[in-house]
Amino acid sequence: MRYNPTLLRFSLFAGTLAVCLSAQSADLQIDISNAEQGNGLVYFALYDSAEAYAGQHMREVAVSTETGQLPSAVFTGLPPGAYAITVFQDANANRKLDTNLIGLPSEPFGFSQNAMGAMGPPDFAAAAVNLSADDETQVINIELRN
Repeated sequence: MRYNPTLLRFSLFAGTLAVCLSAQSADLQIDISNAEQGNGLVYFALYDSAEAYAGQHMREVAVSTETGQLPSAVFTGLPPGAYAITVFQDANANRKLDTNLIGLPSEPFGFSQNAMGAMGPPDFAAAAVNLSADDETQVINIELRN
């Protein structure tokens, strides 16, 4: 085998870059502690800014599977920053959060930090979870309200 210094330098650079990039991301696990078993899928939406949250422009969406366990979702490879999560349990399987005549949710719902707004959803700052570069995996718990 012939020694190739260029290939060796590139390999070292690529390996160092991969380690640095992996150190700059973390996973966020969301657990729901009080979802009714067999009462529909749980939908999770992740927002990475106040603007995205206000405009309902989700960074990522996850859906729980009906496994007989409490629902959870894991968002992987997230850069450090503030994130807000909204959750609802789709009791009638129509893939949307149903509301009553005055616009209040009629299906179980929740927000990160278990935040609640006075007349509507909480603002981004109240629901935000700060994910740092030091976090390998951060676990948060959200309680659904009905």
